[in-house]
Amino acid sequence: MGNESREEPTSTGAEHDGFDPADLGHPRGTLAIVIVYGLLFALGWLAFYFVGFTGQGTTH
Repeated sequence: MGNESREEPTSTGAEHDGFDPADLGHPRGTLAIVIVYGLLFALGWLAFYFVGFTGQGTTH
């Protein structure tokens, strides 16, 4: 009875929970947010440029 050894589990359980980060692929949602933000920034810059600068005419 005293010589019985119990083996401790060596697994952390991470491989048994069914989740593998490699299966997620590329972060498409984040990429879409960045693209939308970039487009809004570019449109805002163009609107500011054409309305703010070219609408005032040339400077002398």
